[in-house]
Amino acid sequence: MSVSLALIPVALALRAVMHKDVFDEWSKSMQVIVPTTIETEAELISTLYKSGYDAEKYGGTIKTHLNNKEQFFFWEYIDGKWHAIFAKSDSPAMLETFMCDLEEKAQRQIFTGSIHQEEERIGQDTVQTFPTNFRDGNILVRTLKEFGVNPIQGANGQITCNLQGTYLTFRQHGDAPFSIEIKNPPNLHDIFLYISDLDEEYKRCVQAIVYEKLKQRAAEKNLLIESEEIMEDNSIVITLNIQG
Repeated sequence: MSVSLALIPVALALRAVMHKDVFDEWSKSMQVIVPTTIETEAELISTLYKSGYDAEKYGGTIKTHLNNKEQFFFWEYIDGKWHAIFAKSDSPAMLETFMCDLEEKAQRQIFTGSIHQEEERIGQDTVQTFPTNFRDGNILVRTLKEFGVNPIQGANGQITCNLQGTYLTFRQHGDAPFSIEIKNPPNLHDIFLYISDLDEEYKRCVQAIVYEKLKQRAAEKNLLIESEEIMEDNSIVITLNIQG
């Protein structure tokens, strides 16, 4: 599966903090998929080269650059046809210009879908939702406070906070992890980094709580902590000594 996002390394870092199926579902929701009439890889590459565009093989996909190589998208083979996989954050006008230019130079219809239908929906989509691995609301509130923001937890478990003028809303349905709703996100790159950093801080808080509970239980069972060692991955190895 390809991920059409501005910065692939950041997207991969975000995938590392999410369950794979959750990340895949989320990344698909961030894509605009436009089908074509092209059936073979050779035909796709030939059409792109003849029209002045590049075609780099990228795993099982093909990568094409736009806007003087400042941006790119992927082509993916789905159900016997090649599809253009654009990102929602891409400019619809830029994508339409590319699609029209490719068809004009190839002198035939290539795309069987349109960005226009997506453009209206994208323009109205002012709230974006991102999945997380956060399951405990109390730990999440503690994490946000230690992260430097002032969260407000409602009676329904909903958590809201303001991050440099951007409002974040954390919602949880049943036992599922929290999701983050962000109104008018200013920059996807910054959001990815924030979620990744928040995930690390959440894990640290979970570790601290487990550590304190372990010390408490050790004392209750008359066990003495003989040594503590912090490992390279920031995990803690505790050696207990049974008292006679």
